[in-house]
Amino acid sequence: MLQSIRNRAQGWLAWVIVILITIPFALWGIQEYFGGGREPAAATVNGVEIPQREVQRVAQTQRQRLLAALGANADPALLDELRLHEAAREGLIENELLFQTVEDAGFRVGDEQLVAQIHAIPAFQENGVFSPEKYSQALRNQGMLPGGFEPMLRRDLMIEQLRRGIEESAFVTEVELEELVRLQEQRRDMAYLILPSKKYEAGEEVSEEEIAAYYDQHPQEFTRPEQVSIEYIELDLDQLASDIKVDDATLRDYFEDHKSSYAKPEQRRASHILIPLDADADEEAVAKARAKTEALIEQIKGGASFAELARKESGDPGSAREGGDLGWFGRGVMEPAFEKVAFSLKEGEVSDPVRTEFGFHIIEVTGIRPGGVPEFEAIRERVATDYRREQAEKRYYEAAEQLANLSYEHPDTLQPAAEQLGLEIKSSPLFSRQGGEGITADPKVIAAAFSEEVVEQGYNSEPVELGPEHMVVLRKKEYVPEQLQPLAEVKESIVQRLRVQKAGDAAFAEASKIARRAADGEEMEALAKEYGLEWRRVQKLSRRDREVEPAIVREVFRIPRPEGGKPRFVARRLNGDAAVIALFGVEDGDVSSIEAAKLKQERESLATASGRADYADLVKELKSRAEISRLDEEE
Repeated sequence: MLQSIRNRAQGWLAWVIVILITIPFALWGIQEYFGGGREPAAATVNGVEIPQREVQRVAQTQRQRLLAALGANADPALLDELRLHEAAREGLIENELLFQTVEDAGFRVGDEQLVAQIHAIPAFQENGVFSPEKYSQALRNQGMLPGGFEPMLRRDLMIEQLRRGIEESAFVTEVELEELVRLQEQRRDMAYLILPSKKYEAGEEVSEEEIAAYYDQHPQEFTRPEQVSIEYIELDLDQLASDIKVDDATLRDYFEDHKSSYAKPEQRRASHILIPLDADADEEAVAKARAKTEALIEQIKGGASFAELARKESGDPGSAREGGDLGWFGRGVMEPAFEKVAFSLKEGEVSDPVRTEFGFHIIEVTGIRPGGVPEFEAIRERVATDYRREQAEKRYYEAAEQLANLSYEHPDTLQPAAEQLGLEIKSSPLFSRQGGEGITADPKVIAAAFSEEVVEQGYNSEPVELGPEHMVVLRKKEYVPEQLQPLAEVKESIVQRLRVQKAGDAAFAEASKIARRAADGEEMEALAKEYGLEWRRVQKLSRRDREVEPAIVREVFRIPRPEGGKPRFVARRLNGDAAVIALFGVEDGDVSSIEAAKLKQERESLATASGRADYADLVKELKSRAEISRLDEEE
C-alpha cells in the first residue's frame, strides 16, 4: 500500500496526503519524533550509550587502514565486515569504560598539555612547526571540527595516563629474568628430514563415493554467497568543484570580498614554567607558590637557562620535557590571562608571575609571527580552491535535494535524475555482503544494496551519505541468490583436495614408521638413504634461527628433553608435508653468559610485556564489573 502511495504521490494528491499526515503528527506525533525515532545505541556502558554511527565510522576507518597497509593488490572481499564492526564496537566499549574509570579517579589534562600535544602532531605541522591552517584542513578531511576533535584527544590523553602508569610501573625479579634467559637462550642439538607430500600424490586415487561424501559433508565450502550488482548516481562535491572553471578576474573579486578570511592572525611561540596551584587554594598556599615563582624569575634574570628550569621545576609534564616549549599559537587558544600576557610581551621577554586556574606561570616569548593579508598572487591556488568549493557547495545542496526528489518520484529508474542533473549512471560488478571495490566497499552502500527495498522490490534506495558532501542513490542491476555450486563444477577441486589430504596422510604414516625404526636403534643416515631423503644435522639450534624452516624450529622446541642419554625421535605434520625430527640434547641459557647491555634489553622487554599484560588484566576486570549491553544481545 505504502509503495502504491509512493508511486502516485504527485501533484494535488501529494499535497492532500501531506496535509492528512501533518495534522495528526502536529497533534500527537511530535513526541514520537523526538523520542521513539532515535537511532538505537550499538552498546551501553554503565548507562552511557555508544551510537551505531560511531561504530560504523571506526569500523570504516579501520577497514581503510587495513586496505592501505595491504597495498594495491588488497582484496576488500577478504575483510570480514562483521568482525571489523564487532572489533570497533568492543574498542569503543573499552574506551568509554576506561574514560569513566580515569574520570572517576580524578585524572585531568590541562589546556596547556592539550595544546602541546596538538602542536606536536606531525600531521598538523608545516616545516616542523604547528600550522593552524594544516590543523583545520586535516580535521576537515576527516569530517571533524576542533570542537569535536579536542575533547576526544583530551579523553585519549587521560586514558593514556592510566595506561602508561600501569605499563611503566611493571618490574621484573631476578628469578623471572633468569627463567626468561634459560628459555629464550636455550640451544638444542637436533636433526631432521622432510617427506614432501607431493611425492605421494600421484599414487593416491579418489573414488566417486569419496567425492560425493566430501561434497555432502562440506556444503559451506561450495556455497556461493548471494551477490548483487548496482547502478548508481554519485554526487560528490569534490568532483563538482573540479569541474568549475575559473579566471583571474573572478578570483580577484572573490579575494577582495573575502580578504578577512585570508588574513593570517598574529602568532606567538612561547615557553612556560608552571607552578601548580589549586583554583581554591588558601592564602598560605598561594603565597608559597608565588614566592617560588618569583624566585625562579630571579634565577632567569640572573642568567639561568629557562629551558633547564622548565625541565626541572615545571608542573606541566607535557611541555616540561620540551624545556617548557608550547609551540606556536594564535589568539583564542590559551587561557585568557595567559594569552593576554603572552601577546603583550616582546620576543625574548620573560613575564612576571601569571595566575590562572592551573597555578602560576612564567612565560617567555620565543617567537612572533606578525599577522596580515598575503598578496593575491601568493595564494592564488588557495583562492581558486575556496571559490570552486563555495560554488560547488551551492550546486551540491541543490543537486542533492533534486536527486532525492527525482529518485523518489521515479522509484524504478535513475534515468530522469541522471538526465536532469547531468550525472552519469555508473554500475558495479557483482559483490557479496563482504563488499567489493570502490563505493561498494562502504558498509552503508552494502547495507542499502542488500536491503529489501532494493533487492526484492526493485526500487531506488534512499540517498546514502558516504561523507559530509558525498552521496549516492543506487538500484539493483542484477541479483544472484546464495546457491550451492553443482557437484560437476567443483568436482576437480574436491579431487585435488582429497588427493592432497591423502598424500599428507601417507607422508605422515611413512614418517611415523621411520621415527619408530630410528627409536629402535636403526641409523638415521641409513634410513634417509633408503627413502631417498636428506638427513640434516643442526647443533645448538636457537629459537631465532633463520637457517632452518620456522615450522621445524617450533616443533623442535616443543619436544620434551631426552632422557637416559637416548635421543627422542618424533614424526610431525608440517604444512601439508611430514617430518621426522630427532632431539639429542638441550642446553639451557645462562644469565652469566649474557652481555650487560643485552641483559638490560631483555629485562626491559619482559617488563614491557608484563606491564601490557597487567593493563589487559585491568581492562578485563573493569569489563567484568561494568554493566555493558550490546544491541545484538538485546534483540
